[in-house]
Amino acid sequence: MRIKLLSGLLLAGAIGLALHAHAEPAHMHVEPAHAGRAACTGEAPTPTVVLATRGGARYGTMQYAGGEALGPKEIALTFDDGPDPKTTERVLDILDRHCIKATFFMVGWYAKARPDLVREVAARGHTIGTHSWLHPNNLRHLPLKDAKREIARGFAAVEEALAAAPPEDQARLAPFFRFPGLNDSAPLMKWLAARNIATVSCEFGADDWLRISAAEVKRRALANIDQLGRGILILHDTKPHTADMLPDLIVALRKRGYRFVQLVPESDARTLAANAPDPLLGNPRTVQ
Repeated sequence: MRIKLLSGLLLAGAIGLALHAHAEPAHMHVEPAHAGRAACTGEAPTPTVVLATRGGARYGTMQYAGGEALGPKEIALTFDDGPDPKTTERVLDILDRHCIKATFFMVGWYAKARPDLVREVAARGHTIGTHSWLHPNNLRHLPLKDAKREIARGFAAVEEALAAAPPEDQARLAPFFRFPGLNDSAPLMKWLAARNIATVSCEFGADDWLRISAAEVKRRALANIDQLGRGILILHDTKPHTADMLPDLIVALRKRGYRFVQLVPESDARTLAANAPDPLLGNPRTVQ
């Protein structure tokens, strides 16, 4: 499973990959694109799971022994590679209708291109992490100086996109980083740790980077989740078939007794990051 996801993520994240067309079977319920924000009804607000960031904690047992953060039957939805003007709002609308808060790991170049979408994700109450500037899958093989610059530019782009947002929305940007392709390195994690940035990996994915149907993405997600019974799921808000299958996945998981949780940082995490030497993040504006 780990080998499959890592190899898939190596292919999935490169900037400029085309979004693939696909046909869906008749039984797959597809919610319309941009159906509009809907109030959460019938479900309690998403519980939060607080992640410590001091000293660069690492989460996700696919890569890190002892990186388990969630309890039995808890699932954290995470979305990589956005924001995407074609699909991110659709994913947000689905999450709204199903009363779920998620975590979005954003690519800096896309955040700079569409700061309005970054602000929209924050305004809807989701956690935001970063995913580098241009999603280089060879990040750990770049010269260390260049790799650090990739990470720093990603944080700076997302923070800049939120500069005009209300303070409470600025605070949605967490000291969370996910390596492109999950290709971490000891020197880079040491550098992040010195800046109190947590590395967030996963327990499983759904192979939504592949040219497969929405139904197959859902099937693989359920199979991987049921194998472990808890954990962080990687999806991509750049993929139309991910949005297509998301409502059915949510319903299926709830029927199986799973509950969704939102990953959030400790209350002082931004202060810890801002006070670190050569920080990657500043403090959000103080609420007046």
